[in-house]
Amino acid sequence: MSKRNISPKSLKNLYQSNKEANQITRESIETALLHLMEKKELPQISISELVKKAGVSRNAFYRNYKSKEEILELAYERASQQWMDKWKELQSKMHKTGVPQTFSDFLQQQKEKVADNPALANLSQWLKEKVGH
Repeated sequence: MSKRNISPKSLKNLYQSNKEANQITRESIETALLHLMEKKELPQISISELVKKAGVSRNAFYRNYKSKEEILELAYERASQQWMDKWKELQSKMHKTGVPQTFSDFLQQQKEKVADNPALANLSQWLKEKVGH
């Protein structure tokens, strides 16, 4: 049997394909968790229920996350960073154009975007319990 050589380009394509598949898996799990949190609180959601809803295997779940809580922690970190980036953008705009924008206006805009969302209410409850407030 002859030795098969894989080109660097093929390896790069394979790496990119795996990276994209892993991202889709993570997004499926995160989305499924938020959908389940519209009806249940986090402690009542099982990993089996979550992976079934996400359409992934338990192995795929544990390859990407240690727990349900880790999903929320990572999503919270990502959302916090996005809010900080948006806030910096608004501050920069205010300094450049003189457009008045207060932090409370910014928070009110964000609150209005997520109003009446049961998943976010459950997420908010989880966060309050996590930080002890």
